[in-house]
Formats: sequence, structure tokens, C-alpha cells
Amino acid sequence: MALAPSAGDHLRIPGSQVFTAGVNEAWTLLERALALDPDFAPAHAARANILVRGGFVDDARAAYARAAELDSGDAASRYALAELAYLARDEATAQTWFDAAFARERLFSPPHPQPGSRHALVLGLAGPWPRNMPLDFVIDERRWTLHRWFLPDAAAATRRLPGVELVVNACGESVAGRAAIADAQRIIARLGKPSINDPARLRGLGRDTLADTLAGVAGVQVPAARRLQRGDAGGTFPLIVRPLDAHGGRGLERCDDPAALTEYFARVAAAAYDATPFVDYRSADGWYRKYRIVFVDGVPYPYHLALDEHWMIHYYRTGTAATSWMRDEEAAFLAAPERAIAGWRDVVPALGAALGLDYAGVDCAQLPDGTLLVFEADSSMLVHALDGTEEGRYKRAAVERIRLALMALFDRRASGA
Repeated sequence: MALAPSAGDHLRIPGSQVFTAGVNEAWTLLERALALDPDFAPAHAARANILVRGGFVDDARAAYARAAELDSGDAASRYALAELAYLARDEATAQTWFDAAFARERLFSPPHPQPGSRHALVLGLAGPWPRNMPLDFVIDERRWTLHRWFLPDAAAATRRLPGVELVVNACGESVAGRAAIADAQRIIARLGKPSINDPARLRGLGRDTLADTLAGVAGVQVPAARRLQRGDAGGTFPLIVRPLDAHGGRGLERCDDPAALTEYFARVAAAAYDATPFVDYRSADGWYRKYRIVFVDGVPYPYHLALDEHWMIHYYRTGTAATSWMRDEEAAFLAAPERAIAGWRDVVPALGAALGLDYAGVDCAQLPDGTLLVFEADSSMLVHALDGTEEGRYKRAAVERIRLALMALFDRRASGA
């Protein structure tokens, strides 16, 4: 643990940790430890942590499972197994492991924090990492130790808490998370510590409320979402439909007429659905462009631009990173966003102010008249700099600006500024 302290932190987002000096030597020591005692659970867990860094997910799952088998009270290994199952899109298995982890513990502290680091209490929704602010990609663990408290927690009022300087509401907006968000609001009020992201403002980011939240911002258009039950009429077609609280394109489809909606309801099971009018946001050259902008303390930062011939854009599924002219256009946006978005200097800051959060992101497009078409907003949007290619250098620089701004906000807020 002295060589690789974070090898004992199993709550980190898979993929957020990389190989660092000392990891190879730590691996050798772990192998020796298990040769001496094959039933030493912490060594299996630390070995799994290092395997995840190398992308050996199946081996990592086996090692975490062995740690959990050997230690009936090991909540952290069960949490890690849940995240890896979710990554593999095995949501039923993920939920089983999450339930097992949270039945044992809901407050997790890194066992080996970096000496001299400041400490923050991070309040999150009990579940997979995409439901929460992805801090592991943007916070330097050498400067800030994150203690993670997963909500709702029936023992919230009596839970013994670590000493911290700052409380971060990391919850993303969701219907399923309402109880957790209410818990976060009560905890922040009770602790009286400096905090980031007022939980009371999250409701305004809901798919069914965002249009009202941004209604007063000139130059912004938000298609108003309707919440549907199975069998409801859809209204004006075409519609973009997805299950309630779904993200990452899960269950997201376009329905062009009532028959398509009926067929969608029959095929995609959900407690409820969100439906928004489809707006054709193609540029004049026939390509769809989706911009992601991140706000830190009211200041907008460009994060990425994804281009595709299809309206449903997810960056990793597009050819943006592999196509030279697309990379050039994205790099130009990141370097000078005011040249790409007509309202960067006035409309975009007003949009961020209307959201009312210390940290949040928006996905949007620009219509031919310069209007910003906002698809969604949330505090849990992914921001990372994992592209190790030379072409990704401009992306890393953009993320570094966001990372430094967020850590500066942590420092200022914790110091009372």
C-alpha cells in the first residue's frame, strides 16, 4: 500500500486509475503475499484493483469475487463487482452486488489517503457511477481525499462521519434518486459545512422540468418533455422516447407515428417514459453536431464536439476521434468556442446561471439561426481525458482546464471564499 496507496480504494470508477510508479512492484508483493497466504482477502482485492487498470476485467472480477468470498463483511469488493457488472451491461447482476455492498456499508473512506490531502464528503446516489458526478476523472487524489456516502441512508442521522472540510452533492438528477437527494439536502443543512451543488436545484434539471428552467434564457430552445405511461398517446410526432431515468442511449429511440410508439411500448419495458419532440438539428453540410459544455462556478468550458450522420450521438460511437477533419473541427471548438457557438459570450453564461449549480454540464446543438438547442443538463455528465493518442492532446488540455477550475472551486469553497 505504500507503493500504490490507491490499490486499496475499490470505490474508484473503473478506468479512472492508471498505472503509476510503484504499481509493478506492488503487484509482485501481492503475488508473494498470496503465495504465503492464499486466503488473504485484501491481497486478492488489491490485485483486482490493479487488474482493472490494465483492462483485464474478467480476471479482476474473479479476484474481487474471491476477496468477497473470503471476507463476508467486505462491502468495497462487492461494490467493485457491481460496477464491473454494470460496465458489462449485466444490470441484474450489478444490482445484486450493489444491494450486497450497501447492506454492509454506505459510507466508504479510502484506507490509505494521500498525506497532506484535504478531505471532502461526497454525497451520491446508491448505484452505478454514471448516476453521480464523475469526480474520479477530474479530482486529483493527491490534493483531495473523497469519502463517499451513498444515499438514501436509514441511519443518516446517526452515522459517524469522517472529519471533512467540504461537502459535495454529487447526485445526478433522477426520479429514482429523489429520496437520496432529499437526504443530501438534510445532511448539508445539518453539517453546516461549505458545500458544492445545492440539492434543491437539481429538480430543475429533470427532463420534464428543464424547459421551464431555461424558459427565460434568450437564444435557447428546449423541447418540452412529456412523461408517458405505457399506452398513452404521444402527441405531436416524431418523438424521441426513452425509459424514465435512462441515460447513455439505453432504450432511446425515435418514433415517427403512433404505431411506432405502440410497438416501442410493447418492446421496451419501463415504469414510465419521457417523450420529447424531435428537432432536426442537422447542419447545412448534412452532419449532426452535438456540443458538450461544462460549467464550473458559472464559467463555461468546452468539453467536446461529436459529429455523426445519425441524430443520436454518443461521442464514443462516432468517428470524431478517428476522422481528421472532425478532429480538426473539435480542436477548433475547444480552442476558441466563441467562433463555433454564436452565443458563447452571452447566451451560454446565461444558460449556466439559470441552471444554478456550481458544477453541471449541458449537451446542445446550434440551429441555423444561432439558437442553442439544449438536449439535457446534469451534474453527472462524463468528463475525462482517457484518450492516450497523440490526436487526443487537445482533448486532454480541455479537460485539464475543467479539472483545474473544479479543484480551485473545491479549494475556495472549503476555505470559505
